[in-house]
Amino acid sequence: MRRAARTSFLTAAFLFLAIAALADDAVELVDQTGAVLRVEQPVERLVSVYGAGTFYVYTLGAADRLVMAWYIGVKGIESAWDAMFRLEPRLRDLLAFGDPNVEEIVAREAQLVMVDGSRHSAFADQMADLGVPVIRYLVESPEELKEALLLTGRALGSDALARAERFVADYDRVMGAVASALEQVPRDDRVRVLFLGTAPLLVASGEMYQTHLIEAAGGVSVSRELLGYWREVNLEQVLVWDPDVILIPPYGALWPEEILANADWAPLRAVQAGRVHRMPRVIAPMDAPVPESLLAVAWMAQVFYPNLPDLNLAAEVDRFYTSYYGYDLTEAERAALAGR
Repeated sequence: MRRAARTSFLTAAFLFLAIAALADDAVELVDQTGAVLRVEQPVERLVSVYGAGTFYVYTLGAADRLVMAWYIGVKGIESAWDAMFRLEPRLRDLLAFGDPNVEEIVAREAQLVMVDGSRHSAFADQMADLGVPVIRYLVESPEELKEALLLTGRALGSDALARAERFVADYDRVMGAVASALEQVPRDDRVRVLFLGTAPLLVASGEMYQTHLIEAAGGVSVSRELLGYWREVNLEQVLVWDPDVILIPPYGALWPEEILANADWAPLRAVQAGRVHRMPRVIAPMDAPVPESLLAVAWMAQVFYPNLPDLNLAAEVDRFYTSYYGYDLTEAERAALAGR
């Protein structure tokens, strides 16, 4: 009887340990849409359908786990630039674009899929129904970017989480340095900024990530009252706004020369002062909700206020690309990012 009781006890103990071990081999997460998912550990085969989120994976040192990925701004292998191949030698094998294909992703034996929580809702449901865990991201502010990195780090294990925590600390440090430097700029003297899209009359709304970056850098977005995504306006509205600075994203075919040479835009203060700037780009576009956006804040602050105390942007540029991407900048890339 005693032996049977002992056997029963040992059986129960081993069962408990087995359940505990199983629990240790999975993490339960709540993504940015509020959906709950369970991710078996370790994640060794990862698919990122979320073009901005792909760069979270590189930042967390987990790029070797990607088996398929969308990259923001890369619509085909012929549109990839040299820096992309230097960052990712496997780009031809990994690159995907357009609408995601469920069968192809299943064929890649994905253990975890990253998606845009707005654009890919139906696809995410399909993958979840097939038993593949999906992280859905909603990132349109710096705080949500930090949440997204930490969420990804938890899904990818302790090393990735440690890097996510280090990134968040770096982001806060850079933001804090900019905020401290801006204390000498009175609120009434803050520059008024127009952020254009890929066409002269396409502007960033107040709900977009670009507006958060402008505000963090001490600017005031003249289009901050607009809602939605990229919004088309007329020239009369631009003339009424009369911004001090005009910014152009580091993608598309619009360049400062087109604005500066346009007689219709000549009355603007930004044009008269020659303060029309296209943002630099090495890998991901800094105006998007990607890790490089921590550099965008410092870059914008120096563009808005050239006389600010030195934010040591050059050092931050080197630190970021070396620490998070393991990427060696060329001198031309370094100079462009540092505003020289």
